[in-house]
Amino acid sequence: MPKRTLVASLKGIERAKNALMRKNLTQQALADDVGVASWATISKFFNGIPISYNIFTEICTILDLDWQDIAASSNSDISEEKENQKTLLTSVEELWQQLQTLGSPTEKMGLVLVKEETLGWGWQENSSYAKSVSLGNHIRFEVNLESSGYLLLIQKDTSGQVWCFCPSCFASQPQLDTGKTIVPQEGSPMTSFPIEGNAGKEHILAVITKDAPSLDWLPQGSDEPLQLEESHLGQLLEFVNESEECQVLYTDYMITAN
Repeated sequence: MPKRTLVASLKGIERAKNALMRKNLTQQALADDVGVASWATISKFFNGIPISYNIFTEICTILDLDWQDIAASSNSDISEEKENQKTLLTSVEELWQQLQTLGSPTEKMGLVLVKEETLGWGWQENSSYAKSVSLGNHIRFEVNLESSGYLLLIQKDTSGQVWCFCPSCFASQPQLDTGKTIVPQEGSPMTSFPIEGNAGKEHILAVITKDAPSLDWLPQGSDEPLQLEESHLGQLLEFVNESEECQVLYTDYMITAN
């Protein structure tokens, strides 16, 4: 009789990710377009968390994979895979990459380039977001929420450091309505962020939940942006993996020298 649940091995996850790329699909597309399961269940499959036998095999079928080649073969294998995963997630970069695998790239958030004459709180309409900005420019983050919820907005800068900008003193109201929101929010210590540091690629990742996530380190609205270490990102990754109502979106942009 088939097992009631199955879990993918590390090698199986890699094969599934490769198959996803070959078919030009994302985890979100599997949930939204193909409709095989909820996004939360799809993310569990790709992160070595047990899901139902029927959904596991259906995902493998869609990806043209033999489920027996993807599944961990025994309880000892499952325990070994979990230990291996813990060992692999040993750096901020690896944890960031794991968070990205749980999400989808988006065009619904990005950078708004702020011109000198509009450095106040005036709203700027934008048809697209800046994908390249220069050192010395001023920018705002903009997020277009399709439904109301709690916004956790984090950034990985060109040096590899990760910062939480929402909530913080620049975004004291993380519980938001549907529509566009900007960071810094109105009333913040700054009206925009100056681009400083080194040239390179920066990344933005948004975690959107119905209510405030249960994270020990979640900043208050009056706090300076919190630099996130391995322990912070590890707890966030665990929360996202276990959450049934959580959306992860990400995008990136280039910082260029003057």
